[in-house]
Amino acid sequence: MRRSRPLSALLDLVAALAVAALVITPQVASACAVCTAGRDDETVAAFLGTTAFLSVLPLALIGGFVWWLRRRIRALEADGGAPRATGASASLTP
Repeated sequence: MRRSRPLSALLDLVAALAVAALVITPQVASACAVCTAGRDDETVAAFLGTTAFLSVLPLALIGGFVWWLRRRIRALEADGGAPRATGASASLTP
């Protein structure tokens, strides 16, 4: 599908302005957690602490889910494998 000419020209203008803004203002991109030059110790500690937290968080979530799933499977096996009805579905069973 072909774009209309005015829309194509507008998108080209927006892309050119974005590239120009990135080339003209490189100091905007200096938000790196390991680029600690010119920052005080408090900021460096905050960057490193946040980086460590965000690195461990996915592993902890996956580990917690696996732990919960393993406990649930063992509980079902010990109960004979029949899932228990809870809540509103319990009142509907004969």
